Amino acid sequence: PLSVYHFLKHCNIQKDGFLRCCRRSLSLDALRLGRSAQFIVGRLLRFWDSKNIKNQGEFMGITLLLLDEKNSVIYRFIPAGRSPYYRSLLKAGSVVRVSCFEVARCTNMYKITDHPFVIRFIPQTTIDEVVANAPVINVEKFMIRKFDPLQALANTNLELPDVVGQIQPVQGSDLTAAGVMSRVVVRLMIEPMVVVYLSLWDDVASMFRGLISSGDRTQSVMVVTTVNPKIFGSL
Repeated sequence: PLSVYHFLKHCNIQKDGFLRCCRRSLSLDALRLGRSAQFIVGRLLRFWDSKNIKNQGEFMGITLLLLDEKNSVIYRFIPAGRSPYYRSLLKAGSVVRVSCFEVARCTNMYKITDHPFVIRFIPQTTIDEVVANAPVINVEKFMIRKFDPLQALANTNLELPDVVGQIQPVQGSDLTAAGVMSRVVVRLMIEPMVVVYLSLWDDVASMFRGLISSGDRTQSVMVVTTVNPKIFGSL
């Protein structure tokens, strides 16, 4: 075990009261609740604006997914008031170092990872891209669910899993007009003889139109992240 002397030798006390470790990053599995002055290194898989659909799409903040070298995924949240300071630093696919943050427990609703915690950005938080000597980290990881788990999750709002399937017929107006944000309905075959209906709105609908505007994409395979399973009517 490390002695107190060894620990202090490789750390220094900052004026903000944080004990800042400089040598070794913390793995996501080793996170503990509360504020931490240590740092974590991981790949920024993707990020998006989180909005309150019950309050006219009010911007709540930026949600990010981070993958570490042990293949653990955690989500991070930047509150709306702090987002202007960090947005320009975010680049999907990059390896980043995040220092000085708060670790909180995830709510039991709308989970997007299997990790029990969430990382929250605070005024002292810094994020920097790691260019030299970056650790080897996978470029993607998904929380794929098949039909039976999706059916069990339907109408519960407990989890927002990922699905993968083959694109079947697509319904919607102006399907080849990128930029149109009206609803698109995709028939997605997620297992042999199992087809679900995938509804896309707003920016996601516009992005999907952009993908299919270059040609016929039916029969293509697509991964869709953070879906909210619903059952309408009887099975």
